[in-house]
This record gives sequence, C-alpha cells and structure tokens, in this order.
Amino acid sequence: MHGDRVVGFISGATRGIGFALTSLLAQRDDVLIFAGARDPANALPLQELAEKTGKVIPVKLEAANEADAAALVKLVEQKAGKVDVLVNNAGIAEDFNKPVLATPPASFTKQFTVNALGALVLFQHLHPLLIKSSSPRFFAITSSAGSTGSIALIPLSLAAYGSSKAALNHLVAHIAREHGEKDNLIATLHGEKDGLVAAVVHPGFVGTDMAKAAMEAVGLTLDAQIPGIQMLTPDESAAALVKIYDEAKRETHGGRFFSYDGSQIPW
Repeated sequence: MHGDRVVGFISGATRGIGFALTSLLAQRDDVLIFAGARDPANALPLQELAEKTGKVIPVKLEAANEADAAALVKLVEQKAGKVDVLVNNAGIAEDFNKPVLATPPASFTKQFTVNALGALVLFQHLHPLLIKSSSPRFFAITSSAGSTGSIALIPLSLAAYGSSKAALNHLVAHIAREHGEKDNLIATLHGEKDGLVAAVVHPGFVGTDMAKAAMEAVGLTLDAQIPGIQMLTPDESAAALVKIYDEAKRETHGGRFFSYDGSQIPW
C-alpha cells in the first residue's frame, strides 16, 4: 500500500519554474514528487534536492519522447501506483522578436513538438495512473503569448512560441471537455467521464534564462522595468501556481486559462 500521500509529476524540473515547483511541493508532508529531466544524472540541484528531502525522484524525460514516457509510467506505477497532480512544465522558446516571414518552419516544428506534443505524450501515457487518484489534476504551464486575444498587448513578436502555446491551450481545453465535465455528451460517448480537473496557467513574467533571452531580443536587460509588467522570481511564481493547483475544482477551473494571480486570460 502506498498510503494517502499525494503523488505529483513535474516535467522540466531541473531549473526555473519547474525546479521551484518541485522544491516547494517537496516541503510538504506525505508527498512524493517525480521530477522529469532530460539528463537526471547530471541535474545536480535536482539530485541534491532528492537526497535532502527523500521526497523527490528524478526521472528521465525528454519532451514528446514516447519511450521515455513509457519507462517513467512503469517506474511511477511501481513506486506510487498513481499520480494525483500532473504538471506539464517543460517548454522551450526560440526566435524571439522575429517576424513570421523570418521564422523558419523548422522553428515552429521544434517548439510545437516540445510545447504542445510534449504535453500530449505525457498526458496520454500517465492518464491511467491519473484516474487512479481520487482527485486527478492536470495543469499545463502555458504563456500569455498563447492568447490570441492578447497578441496586441505583447511588446515583441513570438509567432512560433505563441502558436505552440496556443496549440497547448487548445489541447488542454479538449482534455477538460472530454474528461472533466459532468453530463458532457463527448465524455459520455467516449467513456472518459473521470472527473479530471484540467487547466492551463500562465506563470507570469519570470526571471529565467528564457525571459533573459526575450529581453535581450528587444535590447533590454533582465532587470529593466517594463510598465505594467511585474517581474517574478521562480519561487514567487511557484507559490502562486501551487495556490491555484490547491484551489482548483472542475466547476471553477476545468478547461480555463488562468494567470498566476488567479485572473482569467482570454483565449
């Protein structure tokens, strides 16, 4: 028996928001966190966190790699038997501030693969373990750049990245519809009425390597003050995200697009 501990899985857990989320959740009692990393053996901060807490298990996961996903399912099944909270955090962003005409199709393909298909592969493989939870939850870290209604408010061009996040948002909206809604015809027809809470959350503008690259693309440094935009640390963002994860209910959060502060973002 695995007891009543809460089991989480976080992809992209080696640095930035993913590492901050893993570190924060590992402070709780009765938790076990599986932390995805492309190269866990060389993810030293993650290894140190695992040794220090005894509540973190680093696992190999490259986004959209089905062999990795299949292997981690076997490991999670053996050690925990379920997943209560699945957080798709792994993501990339490239070609900052390039117009569509100057962005190679290969850049779109690469970012779609990691940012959208990575979430698909993770969800498809871990779904059997999610539905063994009494309160299954699936959250994807997205971006306000994936909001079609907010394109005019973003001060640089993010065509490939934003499109990949919009695809992620659309995917999770479908997941929520098919798995989480009560008396839903689609869920009834497909037999997937399993009460899953699924939502996408924008983590804020966080001081990570990705944010640094975005700022440099427009000739600014990471510490530059941008009117109307608050820079968060990874720890501040993680605390806000966890608050949403804790409060999320199907009726209030399922299939919705949230910002880190709890407000909703237009699709």
